[in-house]
Parts: sequence; C-alpha cells; structure tokens
Amino acid sequence: MPHIFRKHPRHPLCPDSSILLAPLCLLTVLMVLSCFTGLWPWSPNVYNSYVLQADAWLHGHLDLGQDYPWLELAIYDGQYFVSFPPFPSYLLLPFVAVFGPSFPDGILSIFVSLLGISVAARICVFTTGKGPQTLFYPLFLYLGTGFLFLAHTPWTWFLAQSLCFTLSLCAIDCALHNRGGWSLTLWACSVGCRPFSLLFLPVLIVILYRNRHPRHPVRWVMQHLSWAIGPLLIASSYMALNYLRFGNVLEFGHNYLPEFVRAEYGQFSLRYLPDHLRMLLRLPSYDTSSGRLVIDHVETTLLPMENPMLVTFVLALILFHRSPCTQKPSMRCLLPVLCLIHMLLTCMHRTLGAFQYGNRYFLDSMPYMFLGIIEWKGEDPRFTRMQWPLFALGFSLSLLGTVTAYNGW
Repeated sequence: MPHIFRKHPRHPLCPDSSILLAPLCLLTVLMVLSCFTGLWPWSPNVYNSYVLQADAWLHGHLDLGQDYPWLELAIYDGQYFVSFPPFPSYLLLPFVAVFGPSFPDGILSIFVSLLGISVAARICVFTTGKGPQTLFYPLFLYLGTGFLFLAHTPWTWFLAQSLCFTLSLCAIDCALHNRGGWSLTLWACSVGCRPFSLLFLPVLIVILYRNRHPRHPVRWVMQHLSWAIGPLLIASSYMALNYLRFGNVLEFGHNYLPEFVRAEYGQFSLRYLPDHLRMLLRLPSYDTSSGRLVIDHVETTLLPMENPMLVTFVLALILFHRSPCTQKPSMRCLLPVLCLIHMLLTCMHRTLGAFQYGNRYFLDSMPYMFLGIIEWKGEDPRFTRMQWPLFALGFSLSLLGTVTAYNGW
C-alpha cells in the first residue's frame, strides 16, 4: 500500500535551504520587534516563574519560599508554588545551575522559536519535497499567526506556549520519520507545558501506524511497547511532583490560584462557553474620531482575522478531499475533530488568555493544523498562491498588534 506521506530522499549533508532561511527570517523579524518595544532576549524578566522554580529545586525546595505578587502562584498550606506544568523548569535547570536565577531566559525563548520554525520547514521538505512552499508555510505558521506575540518575550505564560509549539512540531517530525519513542516522549514534554496537548496523541499514533501499515495491529503495538518508556517516565515525574506539592498526582496547582479559588464556577465550566464563543467572533472596534482600528489586548477578538492559517486549514480540508493523500479518511476526520474539541475545552476555561495578541490559547492546536495543510494542499501551486493575501493579513496584524500590545503594557 502506498505510504500516506510522500518521501523525497536527499543527501543528509545538503538540507533544503528553507530549513536555514526560515529561522533567519524569523530572527530578523524578532530583532525588529525588539527595536520597537525595547524588549530584547537578554532584557531582565520579572515574569520568570520557571527560573525561580528551577532555582528553588536546586536549593532543595519545592515551593518558592515567598510570595511574588506579580506572578500567578498557587497558595497551598501557606506555601507558594508555581501553578503551571513544570517542563519549562526541567529545561531551565542546567542553565540556572550554571548562571543562577539571573539567567536571561529570553535567549532560550529565541532559540526555541528558531528551532521550531526550522523543524516546520523540515516537515515541509519531508512531505512535499523542495520548492517555495517549504519556506512559505513555516513563515505563515510563525509570522502570519499570533505566535509572534509569544516568541517576543520569555514571560512565564508565553515561554510555556512557545516551547509547547516547538515540542509539538518536533513530535510530528519524529513521527513522520518513524521515531516513535522520540515522538511520544516529545509529546509528553509538550503536555508538561500545555496540558491540552494531551488531545493530539492520536494524530501521532496514526502517523506511526501508517508508516508501516502493519497487517496485525496488536502485534505492531507489542513490538513497539518500548516507545512508551520515555512518555511514561516524563508523566511519572509530573505526577510525583504534583503529589509531593499538592497531594494529588493530577493537580498542577491552577486550582489553588486565588483567581480560581474565588471564581464562582471554578477554573472550568460550561457556563463560560457561550460568552467565550461569542468573543471569538468579536470584531475589533473602530474609533470614528481618529479613524483607527482598535484591537483589544485583553482576551480575544475575531479568531480567523488574527490567525488566518485557520482559514487555510478549512480551505485545504474542503478543497482537497479527493487528494491522494486523503484517500484514507482517518487523519482527515481526526484532525478537525480534535481541533474543535480543543477549541471547545479552551472556551470552557474561565479566561481566554488575558493580556495578549493573537488568541494565544488557540495556538496550541496550530502545529497540528499545519500538518493537515501540508498533507492536504495537493501539488497545485495555485492553492499556495491563494494563501499569500491571508499571510499578508496575518503578518501585518501580528507585527503591529505585538508592538502596540507590549508598548501599551
């Protein structure tokens, strides 16, 4: 049976130029942003919960030892804990051990983003071969969505999301190359940044399964049980840490944030869903006195406007339903369903991200939408040319929205 992904072998020492050009383009844009906001990768970061947590661990403490009122900290038994999943602190441990709590985590944030866009280009090269689309779609993913806002600073909330973004792409890339152990381990790491990444495990399983088209699925599972070692170890570390801190293996600490303790309906509730769905369709306001468009930097505005790759995803899904790559319906059905579930669950959260540009909570599903677009778009270059206006819209709004958001902060 034909492989669902079109492999294009090439000499390993001659990578496609987009794998190098894409991070260079992203770095250029991020440096321009820094020029306009004054926020550089080496600038001091007061929203450095993960650095503080890594430093506390190195000194033998699970709690931070004191309150930092400007950070979102969980308060449990009179102690203050970082309330977010811990994987970013795992990554920061060696850097904090060497450089101390003053380590400029913005440098790590920039590296993570550059690595991610390079992996996105690698995915394009692997699935479609060489061509202009191998540079265009990674740039669309990183510059034409709300990701720029996340990549610009290493603030706690944004570092976790940009790291999850890159880890998700790395997990997809490893799955495409049939490196199941690495793929599932990197997926487990992404869950330790953004728990809703858990939803997308079936995508990786389908890719790994289709790499071989085994005649005996049960035998295939038994032959690859070793793939589960890495994710189980990572998950065990999360659960052990949660239990030692909060007495519950599934509790990362968010339920002990004062914000959610005081909330009438808690952290998640169906009662939040209707209002939040309406917010995703909210148009930006227009100031008639100045003739200017006003984009709210608290919560969200029109989702397809700030993340037009969502439109590309829907177009590829509809237009290329007869593509040879989508003759098997499982991925074509699976991806939209999982993305929809992710959106609905996110809208059940008490907030949609507070200070931001680009509907940042919904970016967690974008690496998987990117995979769908690359696989479904077919060979016709006209589809890619059709996406240039959407890219121009997303890039211009993301660049200006990021600058105005941080300068207004």
